[in-house]
Amino acid sequence: MSITASFHATWLGLAAAGALALGSVARADSLADQGRTIATSGSGAAVACVSCHGAKGEGMAAAGFPYLAGQGADYLALQLHDFASGKRENPIMAPIAKALDAGQVKAVAAYFSQLPPTIDVKALADRVDTYPRKGDAGAWLANRGDWAHDIPACIQCHGPGGVGVAPHFPAIAGLPAKYIHEQLVAWKTHKRDPGPLALMGDIAGHMDDSQMNAVADYFSALPAASAGKAQTSAGARK
Repeated sequence: MSITASFHATWLGLAAAGALALGSVARADSLADQGRTIATSGSGAAVACVSCHGAKGEGMAAAGFPYLAGQGADYLALQLHDFASGKRENPIMAPIAKALDAGQVKAVAAYFSQLPPTIDVKALADRVDTYPRKGDAGAWLANRGDWAHDIPACIQCHGPGGVGVAPHFPAIAGLPAKYIHEQLVAWKTHKRDPGPLALMGDIAGHMDDSQMNAVADYFSALPAASAGKAQTSAGARK
């Protein structure tokens, strides 16, 4: 093959790869646009997601509705499928999820996953509570676990600071304490699918109510605690 022919072959290959990449981006944008329409305006029997989860997917902590912005698309889609199938029991979400077809579920999940997270992921990921105060049950369970009762540290799956580890483990930092506690109870009482390797069903089954409340309070307060820590460090440097 001549140098000219080789050049043309290479150029055509790069052009084809570029076209495929642009096509993928365009499809992703189109999917997110469809998801935005459903999230903000609803679709048929499915009410608009923003009614409960906020205009920017930030959730409504006072009412116990979790944020969706920045959560993984695969995780969000799975939850909608579980609501629809009954694997995850919820009288509010079940009829909404059932009203969405597979394409709409994928679109809504894509939309919320690409929204800016409501938490400061970097600040939280840099947070390390290796040796929390012994009296702080929530911090201890979150970062060290309670191995005497077969309860691993939450951050082993959900990442440092509870920022989440895609695709299976969502961010839990900053979620409403009421919501976190309700989910732990749901896992313990078999009202929510136990997840990968049945981990959450098993873990929640070993927790008592005081431990659930402690962990819920710890993670719900994390963003503010991390911000305060960062500000203190900045002040010290000055």
